Amino acid sequence: MGEPWIKKYTPVSPAEIAGHPSAIALVESFLQNWSRKSKPVWLWGDPGTGKTTTALAFAAERGLELLEVNASDSRNKDAIHGLIGGAVKQGSLFGTSKLILIDEVDGLSGTKDRGGIPELLRVIKGSIYPVIITGYDPYHKKFSALRKACELVEFKPLPYRDVTARLKEILRREKIAFEEEAVTKVAMGAGGDLRAAINDAQSFSGDGSLKVKGLGLLGGRDKSERMQQALLRVLKSTRAEVARGAFDRVDEDVDKVMLWVDHNLPLEYAKPLDLYRGFDALAEADRFLGRIRRWQHYRFYVYAYDLLTAGVAVAKDEKYPGVASYERSDRLLKIWLANQKNRKKQAIAEKIAEKSHCSARDALRDVPFLQHTFSNNAGAAEELAGCYDFDTEEVAWLAR
Repeated sequence: MGEPWIKKYTPVSPAEIAGHPSAIALVESFLQNWSRKSKPVWLWGDPGTGKTTTALAFAAERGLELLEVNASDSRNKDAIHGLIGGAVKQGSLFGTSKLILIDEVDGLSGTKDRGGIPELLRVIKGSIYPVIITGYDPYHKKFSALRKACELVEFKPLPYRDVTARLKEILRREKIAFEEEAVTKVAMGAGGDLRAAINDAQSFSGDGSLKVKGLGLLGGRDKSERMQQALLRVLKSTRAEVARGAFDRVDEDVDKVMLWVDHNLPLEYAKPLDLYRGFDALAEADRFLGRIRRWQHYRFYVYAYDLLTAGVAVAKDEKYPGVASYERSDRLLKIWLANQKNRKKQAIAEKIAEKSHCSARDALRDVPFLQHTFSNNAGAAEELAGCYDFDTEEVAWLAR
């Protein structure tokens, strides 16, 4: 098979990266205008969308010494400190500037990673070089502190047309004969993951050509069904046997599946009675999931998934016409944005609670009194700021 195409055709400059013009522009602006006060950028999105490639391409183009650390391999405080604790403050051996890349930060979310995230936060705040982080889900609750310390740049799944164009370019350079339909099928089957599409194209063209017939022979391999396809089985069908098991091969946990169904159900079902019955099935599924969390009755997963699939499918009297295009729920993002409005107040309350040995909820009631003091009594404000370890931004917020 020769050299893997994914390696052979890795972009060597940002201009060669498929798609993501706005994300690329944000990273370029970050590096162009970086100062020690700048926050790190967190490139987030699904696998194969170009996050790591973007960091590598910018480092190559700008002649930066790259320090790349895979967070999945450095999961605890000591490992992180040993690998990058000193490097972020030391000069380059080659007299050039550096770029610090913390790849696959989601690897820090396990139970064995005690102290990993706080140490990473401490290290990146003391860095004298720009830091780029990559990961899939910055909205995971364990990353709340890290998320606040970063600027988020989303890499969305690539449109299949962009994937198709890149595949054709590679196939021509490899002198591989191809059918247009075969290239389109490979591109659409990858679900926006360019890396997977390139690997598939190389696998399917081992005989020097890429044809639809060859895809059929290899199409039975075990791979995750895309969420879009799973939702089609549920929301476009009225038969329980078709919908049941739709999410069995989707690589998402049940809570995210719930959000997908909850968000797209009203976009598909137009009749009030269909909506009522669909959300009733969804609510019943949520009750079973609650019992699993409370009592660890894992057998209830069977009932929860049946309600999420067959229950929602048979809630409608007939299939709705039209071509469906389902989208990810932005509810978690909205919750985060709402929390951001009060994050200063919450952070202040948590510091008060820690020093006063009370709950953060109780401490929230004291914040308005502190605001009055900070606005009218500079001496008392200075003393309280030292007592509770308020930083400059928190002092300014209280005194506004």
